[in-house]
Amino acid sequence: MVSLVKIAPLAVLAWTGHAARVVHNKQKAHRGNMPADTFAGETYTTMEGCTCLDDSPCWARSGEGSQCDTCYTKDGCGRWALGGRWDYCDYRPSTVESWNSQSFQSKTDYYWERITANTTRYPEFPLLSNVFSSVITSFDNFRPEMPARREKLIHTVGSICKFDLQISSSSPYTGLLAPGLQTGFIRLGSAAEPGSDGLTPGLGLKLPRNGVPDGSFVMLNDLGSSGSWNFFLKSMSNHLAPASGFLAILAKKFEEASQCPYQVGLSDLAKYSQDGTQHTPRFPFKLMMIANPAIKTGANGENLDAVHAEMDALPVGTTLYSVYACAEAAGDEMTKPGDLSSCGKPLLLGDLTTSSQCTTSWYGDASFHIRHQRIEEDWQLEPGYMRQGSYDVNQACGKAVTADGAPAKCGTSGMLNDDA
Repeated sequence: MVSLVKIAPLAVLAWTGHAARVVHNKQKAHRGNMPADTFAGETYTTMEGCTCLDDSPCWARSGEGSQCDTCYTKDGCGRWALGGRWDYCDYRPSTVESWNSQSFQSKTDYYWERITANTTRYPEFPLLSNVFSSVITSFDNFRPEMPARREKLIHTVGSICKFDLQISSSSPYTGLLAPGLQTGFIRLGSAAEPGSDGLTPGLGLKLPRNGVPDGSFVMLNDLGSSGSWNFFLKSMSNHLAPASGFLAILAKKFEEASQCPYQVGLSDLAKYSQDGTQHTPRFPFKLMMIANPAIKTGANGENLDAVHAEMDALPVGTTLYSVYACAEAAGDEMTKPGDLSSCGKPLLLGDLTTSSQCTTSWYGDASFHIRHQRIEEDWQLEPGYMRQGSYDVNQACGKAVTADGAPAKCGTSGMLNDDA
């Protein structure tokens, strides 16, 4: 999911060395406001098994096109460069086994304590950081938090609530999409800083699990503004219609991680239950969330703080969305998602209701990580999802794609090998 047209006036500046220094200094200033509340396993290691220097955090240095996070390394380990030994940062689950081994309740408590510790929101949307950050990290970081140098590129400011989702006994799916109570966090935020034309609503959901990595996914309605300050005006999905014009150019940043920047995967949600039980994943073609029409924002002011104040005032137990699984494509998906007519064989999984008060959060904006999944992982498990009736994945993604054609992950053979 990509940033918006508001980046355009800064696009040229963002490629200069001066802009890179501006981003670096701003990130340092904002991170200086962060409490020491991140996961205790703060040692960062690399794909070659090196340990990062204490004063060399993982971030996307410009020497390799800002595509991958790297660090300078200790004890002569890693790859040689004029600036010192370095390597690609390793965010795989094996690097945080002490985190993953915990219960979902312990993880939930950890997150909520930090989410509610400081309800100040992040001060700005970091437009320049979009160019100087690695999109690949959004897909491959299995740590509970983002790397210390990183900012949220989009959806920078959000309100977070705990939620309950009681999934219907008729669900044929597995893991976090199986029948029964599923719990987690939902983060509601505009993709970019709102302008006079309103918000670009988007969702991030994280569901902690026993002994295995958290389940996460993200949803949007469109890459452009909704034309309204009502966050709940439109439905949400993990599939979008292809963008055109300048938005299509911006979407190419996300092609560093996936061939299809308009879709994210669901199969990881179906791989493990909340109790950690592993499954052969059964998952739908896509998910849709239909907003509760009784909820509206923007009545108390057409600005970001007013909208989040309205979200944060919602009573505990409020139904935010009705969650539908779409078993197949409906048409060619070349029109913008709007209602259930764009959902093939829809099945109501259940209503997503708040189980806590919603709140803005410094930790939520600055550290809380909601991982994206490559849609290619879904295609590999369900090749039939690539073509159904009038739906053709090449058309839906705006280019020719293959199930095994995702770009190389950072640090793998054949990845960028020039100086970091």
